[in-house]
Amino acid sequence: MAELLTPSGKLQWKWVGITFVFYVLFYLLPLVVTMEIFPNLLIIPGIWIFGGIIIVAAVAGYLSEGVTIWEPAIAAAGLIVLLLSYTAVFVFPTAFRGAFLRGVVFVIFPAAIVFVMSLTGAWLGERAQRLWKDKPPEVS
Repeated sequence: MAELLTPSGKLQWKWVGITFVFYVLFYLLPLVVTMEIFPNLLIIPGIWIFGGIIIVAAVAGYLSEGVTIWEPAIAAAGLIVLLLSYTAVFVFPTAFRGAFLRGVVFVIFPAAIVFVMSLTGAWLGERAQRLWKDKPPEVS
């Protein structure tokens, strides 16, 4: 019997939180550290900005129990919304003052892209889990 890669119907909020922590520790922290140490070398952070989302989501999907595809995507979108909201309010406040629509597009569009990239990574992680992890013997 082929197993389908669909969630059990309930969102596992525990894995949303765990994946959010993964994103902070293994996605955001390396970006900040690399950009502080090598401010003129933008190729490595540029690659990690896109690849890191997929890799961290894949690792979370692989390590999780059961099928968790939506959880890493929700965590990634939440992280991006928080980061971009912080940027819009505290880093570039005058650029977004009086331009609510521009601020919303600045936050929502990247969050949607990251959501889709994270869904892809989580699907790859679940696929790897299904192929590589040992399964308990079937009871007949």
